[in-house]
Amino acid sequence: MTMKCLNHQKSHEFICYQCNCLMCSKCIFIHSKDHPDHFDQCEHIDDIKHSLSTLKLDDIIDTTTTNNHINNENKNNNNNEFRFKSQINNKLKYLWESLRSSTSRYQSLSTTENDIKQHFEQLHQYLIREEHKLQRDIINDKHTITNQIDNNLMNLKYLINIIKLFNKLNNNENNSNEDTSNIPDTTTLYSTTTIMESITTSSSLQSFINHNNQTLFNEYNNYFNIDSLLKQHSSDSSSILLDIIHKYNNQFNESTTTQIIIT
Repeated sequence: MTMKCLNHQKSHEFICYQCNCLMCSKCIFIHSKDHPDHFDQCEHIDDIKHSLSTLKLDDIIDTTTTNNHINNENKNNNNNEFRFKSQINNKLKYLWESLRSSTSRYQSLSTTENDIKQHFEQLHQYLIREEHKLQRDIINDKHTITNQIDNNLMNLKYLINIIKLFNKLNNNENNSNEDTSNIPDTTTLYSTTTIMESITTSSSLQSFINHNNQTLFNEYNNYFNIDSLLKQHSSDSSSILLDIIHKYNNQFNESTTTQIIIT
C-alpha cells in the first residue's frame, strides 16, 4: 500500500476510522464535505502521535464502576476533560470497560450459579434424609415380617414332620399329592423372597408343601430319628406322638409365634 495520495501525490496525514481510509490534506476537505458525519471520526497523524506519546494506561479506568473516584479527579483536573484524546485512547477505554463489565457480569452469574447449586445440594441432602426417615420404619417392619415368616416356617416344618411321622407310624403315608421330582437344593430356593413368591402362588397349604417338598419339606430334612423314637418309646406310637408334640410346644411356645401386625 502506497503512503502517498494517488490523486494529489501528497503524503497521507489523516485517517477516517469510520470508513478506514487514509487521506492527504486535500482529501480530508473533500471527505468532510462528502461525509460530514465522519468529522469526529477523522484524525491527523500528529494528533495520534501526541496522544500516544502522552498516553497513560493508568488513566484508563472503568468509569462505570468508579464514578466516585472519577468525580473526585474531575474536581482537581477540570482541564483534563478538554484534553484531546485520539480514537485509539477511546478504543482502549471502551475495550477496558467492556472487559470489566463482562468480567463483573460473569462473576455475578457464577455467584448466582453457585447459590443455585448450593441450594439444590441442600435440598438434595434434605430429601435424602427425609427418604431415609420415611424408609426406616418400612425397613424395620419388613425385617420384623421376615423374622416372623422365618419363625412360622420353622414352626410349620416341625408340624409337617409330626404329620409325616404320624403317617409312617400308622403305615398310612400318602404320597399321591407329592411331587417327587428332583429339584436342586440351592440357597436360592431357601431364600425368604423365593419362599414368599411360592406362598403367593400357592392356592393352599398342600400346594405350598408340594411345591417345596424337595427343599423346605424334604423328607430327609426333619427333626426326628424314627428309629431312635421307636426304641425310646418301645414302639408305642401314642407315646411317641405325645412326646414330639410336647417338644414342639416347648420349642414353639406362644411368645415365639405371636403375630406382629404391621400398619
